[in-house]
Amino acid sequence: MLSETVIWAAIFYSFPALVLHWQAEFGWSAAPTMGAFSLALAVQGLAAPHIGRIIDRGGAPFAMTLGTVGALLGLLALTRITTLWQFYAVWAWLGLMMAATLYDATFSIVTRARGPRARSAITAITLAAGFASTLAYPLTAAVTATGGWRAAIWVLAGMVLILVLPLHRLASARLEAEALNRDPASAAPPPGTRAMGRPGFWPVGLGFALTALGAAILLTNLLPLMKALGVPDDLAILAASVIGPAQVVGRIILTLAGARAAARAVTLAAFLFVSGAALAMGAAATLPALVLVFAVALGVGNGVISILRPVVIREVMGEAGFGESAGAVARLSLFAFAAAPGLGAVLADAAGYGAVLVLCAAAPLAGAALLRRLPA
Repeated sequence: MLSETVIWAAIFYSFPALVLHWQAEFGWSAAPTMGAFSLALAVQGLAAPHIGRIIDRGGAPFAMTLGTVGALLGLLALTRITTLWQFYAVWAWLGLMMAATLYDATFSIVTRARGPRARSAITAITLAAGFASTLAYPLTAAVTATGGWRAAIWVLAGMVLILVLPLHRLASARLEAEALNRDPASAAPPPGTRAMGRPGFWPVGLGFALTALGAAILLTNLLPLMKALGVPDDLAILAASVIGPAQVVGRIILTLAGARAAARAVTLAAFLFVSGAALAMGAAATLPALVLVFAVALGVGNGVISILRPVVIREVMGEAGFGESAGAVARLSLFAFAAAPGLGAVLADAAGYGAVLVLCAAAPLAGAALLRRLPA
């Protein structure tokens, strides 16, 4: 759990935490700088099914250890960049390492080892990792203030070396040993069947991807949206700061509900929360305080979805070849997330932020409709 918190802080949240420093030092504008992060997410999506396939074949210790070492090397390389193409190359590399070390790989390893009992472990991991941004932002701000952004990256790299690498190696080896003690047939991938051809893949994959698109557009265009709606700056900042804690609250509620909460039913509710968040944001033009409702709904919805996505994938697509299935579903969501900043900005320029909010409300509803059509 600690290792996932630190690796998320180091190779995911370090980007938004330090992006303004990169723009200031190198003179890059916002669009090309943020493009590097979209590239990282796209590479992560491309790699996710392949990493999952390695895990399905017993390669969890290899994938997780190599991914952590690669993340460490990527962070060190980041301190040496001087040009935009180097910046893009490093973040493309880090995107590959994200595929091997973040949630999708971790949940695949846990599910392979524990099967139906994986949900509680996944919940615990997401509860801990939910504080990654709480670690990344203050830490990088404090170190950058005294030693510059490169010093902040060195500190994060040191944490990856000292904390993440040994913990990832130990945990992945233990979980793979658990998997080997289970029925080997249950963890074997279906022969000759790729994830995209398995029953239920497209409703599940597109359902989560459409919801991810709506949520990601809201998150990446958050402050411009609220400014366009006339929300006061102090209220906008308060709303933005509520989203993270609301994710944790959603996960805690799900933990307390335990097995009584049916995975697909709660996932549908979470999709509706994301859609409702967009509607609340639209109504904030009349009643600005509704941005707090928006923040809570979006946070709770996202927090619950991150836990239940692997559970739903296992229920619908089966446990055999789970790593590849989870990676293929993640690929669609990551592509949606990578496209969200640009799509939101283009739509806002062409049709206004009202059209953006309509899309953000409609996409999760379409995702819920797809998921609801699946047989019980």
